[in-house]
Amino acid sequence: NGTLDYLGRTDNQIKLRGLRIELGDIENALTTHPHITHATVLLRHDNLQHPQLTAYLTTTTHTPPDTHTLHTHLTTQLPDYMHPTHYIHLTHLPLNPNGKLDRNALPAPVIAPRPAPPAATDAPATPSGTPEQVLCALTAEVLGLSAVAPEENFFELGGDSIVSIRLVSLARKAGLTISARQIFQHPTPAALAAVATRRDAGPAAAARPSDGGPGPLPLPPVAQWLAERGGPFASFGQARLVGLPAGVEHAHLVAALQAVLDRHDALRMALTVPHPGVWSAEIRETSAVRADAVLDRADAAGLADPELRALISAESGRVSALIDPAAGMSVRAVHFDRGPGEEGRLLIAAHHLAVDEVSWQILLPDLRAAYEAVAAGRTPALEPVATSLRGWATHLLAEAQHPRRTAELERWLAAAPGGPLLAERALDPVRDTVATARRMTVRLSAERTGPLLQAVPAAFHGTVGDALLTALALSVGAWAARAGRGGGHGFTVDMEGHGREQELLPGADLTRTVGWLTTIHPLRLPAGTYDPAAVLAGREDAGAALKEVKELLRGVPDGGIGAGLLRYANPATARLFDPGARAEILWNYLGRQSGRAASAWGPAAEADALSARHDPDLPLSHVLEITAEITDGDGGPELTAAFTWAGGALSQDTVDQLADGLPAAVDALAAWADGTTTGGHTPSDLDLVDLDQDQITMLEEMWRAQQ
Repeated sequence: NGTLDYLGRTDNQIKLRGLRIELGDIENALTTHPHITHATVLLRHDNLQHPQLTAYLTTTTHTPPDTHTLHTHLTTQLPDYMHPTHYIHLTHLPLNPNGKLDRNALPAPVIAPRPAPPAATDAPATPSGTPEQVLCALTAEVLGLSAVAPEENFFELGGDSIVSIRLVSLARKAGLTISARQIFQHPTPAALAAVATRRDAGPAAAARPSDGGPGPLPLPPVAQWLAERGGPFASFGQARLVGLPAGVEHAHLVAALQAVLDRHDALRMALTVPHPGVWSAEIRETSAVRADAVLDRADAAGLADPELRALISAESGRVSALIDPAAGMSVRAVHFDRGPGEEGRLLIAAHHLAVDEVSWQILLPDLRAAYEAVAAGRTPALEPVATSLRGWATHLLAEAQHPRRTAELERWLAAAPGGPLLAERALDPVRDTVATARRMTVRLSAERTGPLLQAVPAAFHGTVGDALLTALALSVGAWAARAGRGGGHGFTVDMEGHGREQELLPGADLTRTVGWLTTIHPLRLPAGTYDPAAVLAGREDAGAALKEVKELLRGVPDGGIGAGLLRYANPATARLFDPGARAEILWNYLGRQSGRAASAWGPAAEADALSARHDPDLPLSHVLEITAEITDGDGGPELTAAFTWAGGALSQDTVDQLADGLPAAVDALAAWADGTTTGGHTPSDLDLVDLDQDQITMLEEMWRAQQ
């Protein structure tokens, strides 16, 4: 005479961002809350067709628990990717005539559509609303997504350290103060909103370690690295080609560029070289660099696509050859004027001493804002630079002497490579130059890149950068095993970082600082807990490799800034470094590059026609340089990896195998994330307890066994 309670099917499993989820697990966890009587969870799509978990709740109280309370409650029981995005409170769950839950009658969550993007000639809109709503909108903007929910993880959506800097900058413009470190600690908009602070209206007081403006400029370690490299350096720069809205007037463009030149000290840098390898620099006064002397006009009216590309190629080669910081010329530009009513193009070339990848994300929006002000008859009023380039560089000199940096000395000395792994011989600065370098580019489709941006980071609570470096370690390790080299014991790679570790100086704000702040530090990638070839073949779990690399990166103090400071800025420690001890591989992950091609003030479709090259006689810094980035393709974000290597020291066959191995490793990591039972946390995720990886793995396996 017992009763039968219908509990629904026990195999109610769905797949979200590459992860399998039992909806019943979420429902059971929710009903352990003392005020929740019933819970049903569905996978629903918003008005932009993004799949999101939605929970329907009945409670014992008229006022249901808020989102933050529910998130905290679930954190002790479920991983973040199983937390619902939306919670809907119902007085009762709808039932069909048979007394079963009528899922079709459950209301869809109400999601406000994101505003349409502004017209090309309008200034970017500043989102409004609560801090959580603002951060949701800004996170979507920097990641190139239509919308982001409050509980979605910035890094599991494809975010990285460089993109985090842009998010900090945009949040500041919207009136919220957050830091890059806080984004790592609180990676969802909801959690980040809880620690964000409101900025007072009007310009914030500039937090400067010393005044900006004219005066001597201490060169950062990366500039001294370039000086040590030797050879001709005048054209060692970067270039960008952006689309212009129709009707741009050249005179207005000159005035806008002048405002940018006057705002950013690095663009007015002058270099003095009294002796090869001995450099000093200074920032010249405002208006020392005249925009009308920097910006040329090229008549591109009526040119078809092939002719336009040819003109862009020729002009980019010409202006890059004119750049010379020793002559006080760090920036050159060309306006490709296609006539009234036509969308023009703007080429900007700058010496690397004046810009880095983050700098472009400051300069190009500033140029747009300045142009729109001039075109509207206003005087450009660009945002102030909170921490000056000279102030930060001066602070780095003091930082190089700090005990926290000198305590790292043994770490960086021990990371030096033991010997050659890939190359047949050591680099020769005479033979191995830009002229003899060879190049190859590998591109992964959006379909193959997708799991790398979401499913893989979500599975081990890591980032895209962690996963890509793991792929490199697998590719090199598998090659070394096939070639009978010693890569099975690990190898050293030089890592490029953005270098904007502003937490080193209380009050510093580098989100508006233009300059070459990049850091380079060695990292030893061991292969002690996994067999790279077996992982690539699918015979061994990839989770061990991912977790090991993730923890190595988390263990690098302050982004590795100390390596360069001790090697170049501290005379007592500099003599202990062997100038010839260099890693063979330079790894540089540029992050996700925002902006669709052929949009006004965004990357131009003809950017691939740029022919700016470094001086042919410039010595190569590494046997192999790999630069990876995520760019927008027709089908979505795509991974691009550019290989540049010393053609006389490294064989084509070796590079071919490494270039094939990198996407194969990405696929292996995606396959692991798709069917993983070994994903989970690592010690750096649990800063309140002292557990090693084996202990964490054991606890997670026990938890899974009880589900």
